[in-house]
Amino acid sequence: MSDIALDVRNLSYSLNGRQLLNRINVSFAAGQLHVLLGPNGAGKSTLLKQMMSGQQQSGHVNFWATPKTAWHGEIFAKHVAFLPQSSGLTFAFTVKEVVKMGATPLKASQSQIATMADEQLHRWEISHLANRPYPILSGGEKQRVHMARISLQLVQTDPTRAIMLLDEPTAALDITHQHYTLQRCRALADQGMTVIVILHDLNLASRYADQLYFLKQGEIVLSGTPWQCFDSDQVVDIYHYPLTVIPHPEHACPLIVT
Repeated sequence: MSDIALDVRNLSYSLNGRQLLNRINVSFAAGQLHVLLGPNGAGKSTLLKQMMSGQQQSGHVNFWATPKTAWHGEIFAKHVAFLPQSSGLTFAFTVKEVVKMGATPLKASQSQIATMADEQLHRWEISHLANRPYPILSGGEKQRVHMARISLQLVQTDPTRAIMLLDEPTAALDITHQHYTLQRCRALADQGMTVIVILHDLNLASRYADQLYFLKQGEIVLSGTPWQCFDSDQVVDIYHYPLTVIPHPEHACPLIVT
């Protein structure tokens, strides 16, 4: 079995005459935590959405060497979960009902689904919200609910054949839950899952990622381990902002000082 979970070749995308992605070539190794970085408008979210769409204007996207268009929808949903920046869910479902929506592609009884939902509520530390109406939650609480939902979506799949794509999952979270979310992502990657995350916080990326990918104007202009990337002067050029990089006093990663 290939150790490349997701492979992107010559992916370009334009909208209304504007080139949003330009000949992206990138491979995401299985069982690692990958982080996409870059300034606003660099193309990070567009890249995630285009990888999921299966209808690229040009280029190819393969999941385990198979094009997205060749996957049956229900089977694909058992292997790949995507969390966008925001959800338009407005109905007064309870939190547990929202989490159970992740079970749509699964083969399980209602009692099994309820048990699995309870497990995810516990793992994401939101059991106390189970019966609360989803619309009244804070933005950070909603984000944790959706992390539990997509985790349930993949629960019946071998982690080595699962991919989680997350668009700024920590944006609405306080510092405690930012770290908790990425610790959970780190644990999933250590179990063999491929986790691809968009972040803006350079220090969170440095601490938790195996590989970093910096986008600028629709192109990947720098990639590598945290030490490889942050030892490069390119990061300053990407953000047009001075950065100082020192060894973290407690963790084996770069610490970025602005």
